[in-house]
Parts: sequence; structure tokens; C-alpha cells
Amino acid sequence: MVVEINKSEGGFSGAFQVRDEQSASNRREVHGPTCAEVADAMAVVTAIALRPEVAEAEASTVDSASPVSPATASHAAAPSAQRPVVERLRGNTEMLPARTENVEVEAGTLRFDLERSVTFYAGAGVGLVPSVVLPRYEISSTTAHFVTTPDGAQKIVGLVFQLHVSVFGPATYRSPDTTTDLVGMSFGMGLCQAPIYDTRALVLLFCGQYGGGFMNLVTKGADGSQLQSKNAGFGTVSFDTEIQYNLGSIFHVGAKIGGGLNVGQVTAERADGSRIFGSSTWAAYALLGIGLQF
Repeated sequence: MVVEINKSEGGFSGAFQVRDEQSASNRREVHGPTCAEVADAMAVVTAIALRPEVAEAEASTVDSASPVSPATASHAAAPSAQRPVVERLRGNTEMLPARTENVEVEAGTLRFDLERSVTFYAGAGVGLVPSVVLPRYEISSTTAHFVTTPDGAQKIVGLVFQLHVSVFGPATYRSPDTTTDLVGMSFGMGLCQAPIYDTRALVLLFCGQYGGGFMNLVTKGADGSQLQSKNAGFGTVSFDTEIQYNLGSIFHVGAKIGGGLNVGQVTAERADGSRIFGSSTWAAYALLGIGLQF
């Protein structure tokens, strides 16, 4: 058995591995704020890794070497209920999850974690207003539900959930005889598949989004006189791919690209009612961002 405990920047870390001349087990790691907590966690990891051999050996020793009561012997053979401190969460979602799933776990404590992040994006979109590259700014929140078994296996429960608020513009649509100033806002929610979700490295999301919003349009004639001022509502159904990379335990960078269907048209009209422009059926966008996880 190879056991290491080292002081790290955020506290202490421990590692455990079983080796022989032919092979070695997977290296198991734990982290904690104090050396004592890491030592206790390493004892749990060691007991779990060696069971049932440890349980049988300790029970045999108790029976033959000392008059220990059965209750004490059972306590000595079983690992402590305390579990290792988990700082890094890694998992993925299932494309077609089963309605019912049975998971065999060791005796101990299940840990449930709510992993959340907020990302501030900036970029541009096309399609909502024809021939105009519309600036887009977005605040997006992501939530994933993790469960960690006593032996350290981690799994995401359900899909990854997102909420976002976007601001469009300001931008200007120009025709030969008019100019239309545009600014808008939208709200939306989405569900995401996560082939990779590592809270200390890469997160990859494939999301379906639904939302709606409004666009404020102020149209002026060639002489500067105002012809129209209105708010136009619209809906969106979109699909996007999002990549995040976690820079440690707090900050991450991200990129998002997507496109989808506009529901309802954003239009502008002249004073006589003739249409200046109408939004297209399809839209696309690309964004870069930075954010926090907590």
C-alpha cells in the first residue's frame, strides 16, 4: 500500500494506491482543509479498497487474539461512516436515461452536490433583423445535480438546466429613405446533455433552448422626423453547443455557438404603412464569455 499526505495550497491532499510486481490499482485522491481530516478520509478509502479482506483479517484477529465483544469486533471490521472530502465533480448525462435505475453502493454516506455557474457572454447574432449583425450580451446560469457514492463514484442526476437573459443592440437598420434604431431583450430556459462535465477542467454542453422577448424599434425618415416607435415581441426555439473550461475552483472561460427558429416577426413600417423590413425565420449567434462557478 502506498499512502501519501501532502500540504497543498488549499489545505491538504492525500493519495492511496495498492501495488504489486504485476499491477497497480487506480490512484485514489482526497482533499481537505486539515491534515487530520485527510488522514481520516484516507483510512476510509483504504478500508473500502481492501474490503472484504480487511474485514475478514480483523475479525480473525479479534476472535483469536483478544477477548473483544462481538459488538466491538463488528465496529473494528467496518470502515468509518465518514467519507472523503470531495472537491472535484466529474460526470455526464445520459442521452436516453432509463425510467428506473439500480446502483449498488458500499455502506456509507451518499453525498448530493448542486454545481452552479454563472457566465457573462458577449458576441453577435444574425437573422433577427435582416442585413444587420446585432450585438448580443448574455448572462447564463447553469445547474447540474451530482451524487457521489461512498466509494467515490460520481454521477449527474437528470439533465443540466440553464436560464439566460440576453440584451440585443443597440444597432441601426438603414434603408434608402429611413433609419431604424433597435434595442431589445429576451429571456429563456434550456435543458442540456453533458457528455463531459468536469468542475476542474472541461464542460461540454448540447442544449435545447426556448425563450421570448421584445425589440424596441424607432424609425425616422430621411429628414430626421420620427415615423414610428414600437415594441415588437418575438419567440425563439434554438439549439446550441457550449464549451467551458474551469480555471481552478472559481473562474472559467466559455464559448457558445447556436441557431434556431424565430417565432413571430420583428417588423418596421413607414408612415403610410408600407413595410421597411421583417425578421427572417432563422437566426444564428456566436458568443465568448467568462464566468464563476459555486
